[in-house]
Amino acid sequence: MIDSRQTKVRSRVQTIVTLVVSILVFIVLFVGIRSYEERVAVQAIRLAIEHRVDQVDYEQVGMAKDIDTLWSAYGPQKEITEEDFYRLADPIVDSYHTFLPLFIALMGGVLSFVTLGMGINAAVRARHLRKVLEAKDVELKRSQEKLASVAVTDEPTGLANGRHFNQVLSTECRRAVREFSPLTLMLIELDKPETDQLPDNFSDQQACLIAEVLKSAISRPGDMAARIGTGRFAMVLPATNEQSPVLADRLCRDINDIELLGYKLSVSIGISTLQPSAQLTAEYILAQTEAALDEAIQNGGGRVRAVKEDPLDIPVTFSG
Repeated sequence: MIDSRQTKVRSRVQTIVTLVVSILVFIVLFVGIRSYEERVAVQAIRLAIEHRVDQVDYEQVGMAKDIDTLWSAYGPQKEITEEDFYRLADPIVDSYHTFLPLFIALMGGVLSFVTLGMGINAAVRARHLRKVLEAKDVELKRSQEKLASVAVTDEPTGLANGRHFNQVLSTECRRAVREFSPLTLMLIELDKPETDQLPDNFSDQQACLIAEVLKSAISRPGDMAARIGTGRFAMVLPATNEQSPVLADRLCRDINDIELLGYKLSVSIGISTLQPSAQLTAEYILAQTEAALDEAIQNGGGRVRAVKEDPLDIPVTFSG
């Protein structure tokens, strides 16, 4: 509503400004052309009477621009009186006073009104278009940022999604080999509930609660938590060794203590901590961790199983 009122006020102001400028153009053109006609009439009067007057100041006569000034230059002469002067001058002046100044002035005023109005409208539209384009550009950037966020984020939980997890795991494996540091991968699987009669959206509610626990466990910029399936999660922990089983035990206890709508949550966790070597790839560490997770599930769930590689047993050939 405020924008509509401002637009109406701005439109009225623009119309008034355009009208005032057009009137000024009309006045200037009319007065200028009418003055020119009068100067031409003055010269015609001068030619008509100059042979009848002997004593005259020709310099003053040449500077005369209207009839009254011309008469003051000639002055009362015995050859011509003021009455004779104006009787001779009036018909000549009337013959030079036409509708041409009015017509040209009107045309100039109308043309100014139209041209100025079009110019102002074009400027207003250009400014409006620029604002629209700027708004669209901001909206496009926000959409791109949202799309980029959606491309790497699991929407219900806010964790990284499975696609981003695969990319990060592959990158961190290469980084671990290059920087000669261990890498830990943790897989967390929701244990199947004892009943199949679960409320709607129960899986997403469980996932959100587990996600909050995982997020609180991340303390370093390089750590990442992801949701890679309906009831499966992962944590990639670069340069982590001894403390990973302790972290997994704490996560398992914290999640198993959660109760949702009368149901106790339970997870099984598999961990692999591998040293930097030629065999440290995303496929290998994922397979090792899957095996540890399967063992935890097969042993009743709600527990942790870890695979820890002995640094003395790893191959000595590395690939970057």
